[in-house]
Amino acid sequence: MSLITPVGHDDVDDVVRAHIAQQHVAYAHIADGGHARALWSSFDRRVAQMHDEVDAAAAATASGGEPDVVHLVARGERGAVVGVAAAFRGVGQWERELFGETWEHPGPAWCLDTLYVMPGVRGSGLGLRLMDVALPHRRAAYLWVISDNVGAIRFYERNGFHPDGFAGRSGPSWGDMDMLRMVRPEPAA
Repeated sequence: MSLITPVGHDDVDDVVRAHIAQQHVAYAHIADGGHARALWSSFDRRVAQMHDEVDAAAAATASGGEPDVVHLVARGERGAVVGVAAAFRGVGQWERELFGETWEHPGPAWCLDTLYVMPGVRGSGLGLRLMDVALPHRRAAYLWVISDNVGAIRFYERNGFHPDGFAGRSGPSWGDMDMLRMVRPEPAA
């Protein structure tokens, strides 16, 4: 069974490499040739940002609060990264920049920003475990998914997310692919 832990500074490089590799694998069949290049060119920026977010999460936890960003890593029995997840409170600035005046607020306060598992562990329940740690108690949230990623869409629908009608294209840095937004409401009391 894979061990899920919050990302610490010692994990950051491994997590960013694994995340980029998982993104490449997930979308290689539908992305253009520049997609992987764009992903790998973001490595240094992602590493710096994750270090800052790990510091902010530690400070929030130390003061008794809940971090605004949660980064998780799942490692297999031999220590390799087999899954990553991230959720944050708020709305990604990229959304407002990409959609401009057509952008609409998704409703929930949290975004499931990242959820990837390596192909060899898909179907093991690891994706659900990561999501449940990132969004405890079936927390209301929204996410973006590439429209052609049918398996991911089915997974999210099984776990309470549904398209909210807002869709668009991912923009040139993400291969200009069709994507849709999915929302999971607060659990029924």
